[in-house]
Amino acid sequence: MRDHKKISEALDKLLNSKTFAKSGTNKDLLNYLVNCSLKGETPKEYQIAFDVFGKKADQEKDFNVRVYIFNLRNKLKEYYKQEGKEDSIRIEIPKGKYVVEFKFLRAKEVQKKIYSLSPALFIFSILILVLSIFMLVFRNSPRSPKSALWNGFPDNKYPVLLVLGDHYFFRGPIATGKIGTCRDNHINSSEDFDRLLIDHPELIGTIDESSVTYINNQAPIGLFRVMNMFKGSIQDIDMKYSSQLRWEDTQKHHLIFIGSIKTLRFLKKTIEKTGLIYHLDHTTYEYQTKDTTINFNNHSDGYLQYEYAPLIHFQTSDGRKVMFLLCDSDVGNIASVKFLTDPNSIPELEEKMKQIGTQNFKAIFEVKGQQQTDFEIKLVRIDPIDQPISEIWP
Repeated sequence: MRDHKKISEALDKLLNSKTFAKSGTNKDLLNYLVNCSLKGETPKEYQIAFDVFGKKADQEKDFNVRVYIFNLRNKLKEYYKQEGKEDSIRIEIPKGKYVVEFKFLRAKEVQKKIYSLSPALFIFSILILVLSIFMLVFRNSPRSPKSALWNGFPDNKYPVLLVLGDHYFFRGPIATGKIGTCRDNHINSSEDFDRLLIDHPELIGTIDESSVTYINNQAPIGLFRVMNMFKGSIQDIDMKYSSQLRWEDTQKHHLIFIGSIKTLRFLKKTIEKTGLIYHLDHTTYEYQTKDTTINFNNHSDGYLQYEYAPLIHFQTSDGRKVMFLLCDSDVGNIASVKFLTDPNSIPELEEKMKQIGTQNFKAIFEVKGQQQTDFEIKLVRIDPIDQPISEIWP
């Protein structure tokens, strides 16, 4: 598995660190516990004593494995406070246990990916966009999708505006000591950037806004699936990044938004009015209904990633349709868009739409996957939007 390789690399870095340089016993013990955990084994105290230290159960009664585990736990804390503070994977030993846990820190992982961005990634995104437009314009058999969810987007009254969520960047000092393009998950718009400077005036002059933005893989992949489903039935279409979008662009358009919830910019308030609030620090959704509030927590369980992907869908009084396909990380949107464009799976959602009796609803999918590969998806909630649409959308 890909995560096994990452864990092995993290372990090698840790064992070769200055913190562990003169600690052969801690190295042997940690290496043993990591290998046991990767195999799914939970060793007993006597097994550790024999396998690591060569001590049999009837030898040296004063020999205490727990003392060595305690020392190793402190050594790990020391490493992650200093040399390993930027590591994207942390190896920890919970108190009272003889197993290790692996914590994947998304923010660190994203930061490393940003610093290693290459022009090829941007070229790939552009190729996907060009291919999608080609399929839209030159497909020989236009037809409208036979779906209550999608039907109504292709019509002669309003053009469709497709919006791809792109991430906000700014310029400032980077790890090499030079000036480069930077990404902070808490800075997602010009307004966020301005608030940062107000709160930290000492940064004025050291960082500046950038015209560079970035789209994750889920945006062009989602765009490809949506356009392939319409198969040329939309003849009048506009396309923008969320960084280019203005309120006036939403007038007299149907709208389909595909992207991370962190890329909404001014549309964030619209989503919150529907009863869906995203908490960045905890990567959780607060999902409000008429009677209760439910929290959905994006998290990892072992090597399996649990991602909750929201869907917002409503229609204005003048017949414009609006849809938001949202996620926190790639796998959520990749899975939900695939589900919503698959004629074999979408009837499940449409049956739920009939039950609530309205096209104005919010829903949330639970996706189990890893990296950009989805293993399982299920619809866990669908609820009507209680607020008047006129208060949500202009």
